[in-house]
Amino acid sequence: MTALRAGERLRVVCGQMVHGGLCVAHPDDATTVLVDGAIPGETVEVELRFRKSKTWFASVASVIDASPHRVAAPCPYVPDCGGCQLQHVEYSHQLEMKRAIVLDALQHQGVPAPQSIDVAGMDEPWRYRWRGEFHVVPGGQGVSDAGLGFNRARSWRPIAVDDCLIHHRAITDSLPLLGSIVRTGGTADLRVLHVTVGDTGGELLIRAKPRRALSDAAIDDAAVRGEGEMRLATDSTSLTWRGHSYRVTPDAFIQVNWQQMDALYASVVRGLGDYSGKRIIDAYAGVGVLAVELAARAQTVVCVESSRATARMGVLNARLNDAADKVTYVLEPVEEALPRLGVDPEHDLLILDPPRAGCDSRVTAWLALAGPDRVVYVSCDPATLARDLHVLVASGPYRIARLEIVDMFPQTYHVECVTTLVAREG
Repeated sequence: MTALRAGERLRVVCGQMVHGGLCVAHPDDATTVLVDGAIPGETVEVELRFRKSKTWFASVASVIDASPHRVAAPCPYVPDCGGCQLQHVEYSHQLEMKRAIVLDALQHQGVPAPQSIDVAGMDEPWRYRWRGEFHVVPGGQGVSDAGLGFNRARSWRPIAVDDCLIHHRAITDSLPLLGSIVRTGGTADLRVLHVTVGDTGGELLIRAKPRRALSDAAIDDAAVRGEGEMRLATDSTSLTWRGHSYRVTPDAFIQVNWQQMDALYASVVRGLGDYSGKRIIDAYAGVGVLAVELAARAQTVVCVESSRATARMGVLNARLNDAADKVTYVLEPVEEALPRLGVDPEHDLLILDPPRAGCDSRVTAWLALAGPDRVVYVSCDPATLARDLHVLVASGPYRIARLEIVDMFPQTYHVECVTTLVAREG
């Protein structure tokens, strides 16, 4: 094949989807193209966008032979907006593709997969995000006529939106109000508006980035005027789960799909097995949502959290829910805290819920040498999960007892897995 150029169009047959929502295609033996907006098995015409090393990135220009799983994306901003990658795929097939992506990641790392992998989808895979980051999109007059939106697909250039089908209606119905606050109180430095739904949908927690770029007075004035039915907050708000109430701040990590979180944490509890009277170490514990729930039956729950502000909120949540006698916080990086805690392999249980980068190599090394007999690993990235399982399973002391996928982010490529590891006998 002659040398390829950006803007050129090719006809390709799409192979498997990889993490990121891109399908792999090989127009010839020497060329790899990653296609945005395709479905495995389709024949499409693509337009080449850019190249990284020897790999071309492209988007679908037209569909020649469509997959039976292709549907019309309901959002008018697809494919320009980069927030969703899978709206063109029927939802049940999205779940099957995510299962295939996880299996492929394990295979690449030589990790033996369990015979079955359950996938927990959502009955209503829309309007699920209780938290979002909206980019400020300057208008012709800068911030004074700015809109709010998201980065375009595979780009840092934002696009303004009037609605977003994966965000909670409390957020999207308030976009006119939020835009008004930005336009009246924002400076030219304002880049992002961070929004969290609280108080069962009756309150919005707002945080500007950078904070100094949005006047608190603009938020206060909007609250005093009472525009709409939404209360506004700037410091913290409350979220409720299973009869417990939790205070959260804009900076504290929470599961953004608060509804599907129930399925996620139910999977974690299944992985723990009978934890009555045992010590549970909740690594990367966040604000203690799961810890408070576990405290009812566990002997103690030790939360390891490196963020001082998040740990402070976790301690408060334990007190608010009468669990302070069982929930304690260790303010330390996980890789430093675990060896110091002196884990009892037979009587302690460990939950790992690291960020997308996965576990620090010191964590997996310690687990391989001195970890407890049962570990439940919650992962939001199949590649880093498989990398860590290579150390712990493929060449380490554990086997996979259960692996479940919980779809926390429908319409997107993100995959959440809950893997239960148990020590091999002998």
